[in-house]
Amino acid sequence: MRTAGLLLVLGMLAAVLGLYGCGPKKAPDGQEADESWARIKKAGTIKWGADGSGGGAPYVYKEKDDLLGWELEVMKKMSGHLGVKYELASVDWDKLPAHLKANNCDFIMNGYEMNEERKKLVDFSEPYCAYSQMMTVRVEDKDKYKTIADLKDKKWGILSGTESFNVLVRAGVPEANISKFEDSNSPYLKLKDRTVDAVLQDDMIAEFYAGKDAELFNNPNVTAPGTYAIAVRKGEAALLAEFNKVIKTMKENGELAEIYKTWKIWNKAQEAIGVKEKK
Repeated sequence: MRTAGLLLVLGMLAAVLGLYGCGPKKAPDGQEADESWARIKKAGTIKWGADGSGGGAPYVYKEKDDLLGWELEVMKKMSGHLGVKYELASVDWDKLPAHLKANNCDFIMNGYEMNEERKKLVDFSEPYCAYSQMMTVRVEDKDKYKTIADLKDKKWGILSGTESFNVLVRAGVPEANISKFEDSNSPYLKLKDRTVDAVLQDDMIAEFYAGKDAELFNNPNVTAPGTYAIAVRKGEAALLAEFNKVIKTMKENGELAEIYKTWKIWNKAQEAIGVKEKK
């Protein structure tokens, strides 16, 4: 009788545990739920990791005391959809991953190129913008240097920590020939003073800094297309899900396309990742 009673109690306990669950809560997709979004929603503010210095155009940058940039406009719209305020947690671009890891910001959104190496360190949202690499040379060299191969043994300038480095190395440029700079404008200044022979940066950076410079020439044959996505810490699936919902909404309702047109970065590549024009 005592054994039967014990078995009955254990059976009832198992039923209760099966009904209510035990251990970590599970999200609908089977992953462990996290408090990343609940924490931000409770605080009412989300910390945006980006380089808000003067050399970060056209993404987010300072001009005198004003903060400008197309990603700033995206952030304003996202903040409205998320229902929380945003706070810029600014740091040098190449230090953004460490900034995120140290919990100094909640996410990175700053022309952060999605690649396989970074996927090991952070979780990425759906892409919200497309880009390509663009080569810039001095006007006097535009007919002499038309491809990366033409400049394989020359000196290059790039923004530190960007995908441009990987593109150049894959093309056979020695690492010793690649100079890394802390802001987007410096490579072009060094090109003009002949410290480097060419610059490789994302197309919208090249257009902003070199497009109207009479001394410089942007090669129109852009290469190595890619996408920008929001980066969050590994395991913060709840926050990532919120970003993905907002990105999907802004792609479909025309908000992203409107911003891209205003900032002259709209092209067919944006349509290819699902960004739709406002009807």
